[in-house]
Amino acid sequence: MYKILTQVNDKLIYEMIELDKLVFQGEDIGSFEKCKEWLSVNADIYTVLLYNNRVIGYINFIPIDDDIYKLFKMGRIADFQITKNDILRFEKGKTFNCLFTSIVIHPEFQTGFPLIKLWLGFIKHIKKFQIHINNVIMDCVTDIGKRCAKNYLKAKKIRKSKHGEIYEGRIIDLV
Repeated sequence: MYKILTQVNDKLIYEMIELDKLVFQGEDIGSFEKCKEWLSVNADIYTVLLYNNRVIGYINFIPIDDDIYKLFKMGRIADFQITKNDILRFEKGKTFNCLFTSIVIHPEFQTGFPLIKLWLGFIKHIKKFQIHINNVIMDCVTDIGKRCAKNYLKAKKIRKSKHGEIYEGRIIDLV
């Protein structure tokens, strides 16, 4: 049975990191300390997909200040270098530039349905804040990340990064 969660605890963070190890390499694998640091500022940055109470996917979506957004767009900072000082809280009626640090699906579940379920859960989660998303940026280091950028954001590749390609777009389901 599939289930969407939008609040995470330590157990879920550790499961998300184990999932990272299956799909990412090196610096792109999340760290427990970094996740906790980010959550200390904004507890609403994760959407998690469970299957039979096991993490099989998650999205990390962070509203960031404009200066960090510009640095990321220029390829001068990587997502794992984002600090709690760069992160904003979702506030009703405000407009944000945001960063997808991760859109992850377990390799055994990379068919259409789980990704769609995760995406729809994410959209529902973000809509409840009644915010405006200006632009979204992401450093795609996997094929699934590139597919999500192109299909869900209609994003354009703007440059290569150290580990992948930086895409910028808008969340079509929120426009």
